[in-house]
Amino acid sequence: MIDVTHEKRLYHLLKNCGHTSHTHLYYLGDKEWFWDTAHEALIVYRSVGKRRIVLGDPIGKSPESTRRVVEQFMTDCLENKRIPVFYQAKAAFLPLYEKLGLQFVKIGEEAQVDLSSFHLNGKHWLKLRNRINKFLRNGYSFQVMLPPYSDSFLNRLQAISDEWLSDRKEKSFSVGSFSPDYVSRFPVAVLVGPDGNYEAFVSIAGDHHPLRAAQEEAPVCRKITVDLMRYTKACPHGTMDVLFISLFKWAQENKYDFCSLGMAPLANAGDLLIVKLLYKYGNKLYNFKGLYDYKNKFAPKWEDVYLVYQPATIPITVALLALIIHRPCANQLSQDKITSKLYMNGSSISRKRA
Repeated sequence: MIDVTHEKRLYHLLKNCGHTSHTHLYYLGDKEWFWDTAHEALIVYRSVGKRRIVLGDPIGKSPESTRRVVEQFMTDCLENKRIPVFYQAKAAFLPLYEKLGLQFVKIGEEAQVDLSSFHLNGKHWLKLRNRINKFLRNGYSFQVMLPPYSDSFLNRLQAISDEWLSDRKEKSFSVGSFSPDYVSRFPVAVLVGPDGNYEAFVSIAGDHHPLRAAQEEAPVCRKITVDLMRYTKACPHGTMDVLFISLFKWAQENKYDFCSLGMAPLANAGDLLIVKLLYKYGNKLYNFKGLYDYKNKFAPKWEDVYLVYQPATIPITVALLALIIHRPCANQLSQDKITSKLYMNGSSISRKRA
């Protein structure tokens, strides 16, 4: 659960600066929040041992506010003998991190579909066009549902999610996890079967504010992110292809600019030995190459993603990252343990949420 005051503050900040590929994950309830002194920029992180592992880069109203919150966060880490780590950072922030004495290594690439140029014309897209037409002939349809949701709808999504998970545990931190409260924050794209039942769904995170009037200042880039992706065992082959293509078309019609499909871990990653070993041995378990190839079929633009860390700390940092991502969501922070830190007058204070 997120404190109402902080949620309102975040709402206005996102309306001003726009959403990133990670901002929807702030609502999972498993992270601590660090605001700058002016409440104009925010960092979210998870404490693991002596490390504070930040998800993504800071968000802020201006370059000055984002620089300020990073500097204040670094100072707070130093004062409290904590080690800062930035996971899934983007290239634009690397000069700032490097200036503050941090190192970085590429750990993957994020797939972003440019909706202004996406199309299904030409021979390259023939297979996907045929697949969509087959689904339509067989009575499948696509819908985007908007909150608030009925209990019956949420119960159906829960059933699909449970069937998809089977005996697996939900992940956390850098990926979404199913809960009625969390899913109810976002639009949900569904694939409806011939019998009228929902058979697959994708939750759609991102900027869902209405477009501003033409005479107002131009809005920030409108971006959506594919979050939860779940389907039943009875779904035909190609279900997610059809759901994604339908989602892209819906997003185009609703004037979105980009759709993020998330990161392909270790895609064209850095040359540190530990990164090479992770790809070599982790690929057998997680099929990193298969994930990259699947996302690449939608012709996305690939954006480099980095791990930012203090010198000589990367081996333990990588191990702790694996721990928190694969930790079941039952270990989320309870509301009375989630703290929001505010840096003031050269020192930080922690406020427990009511």
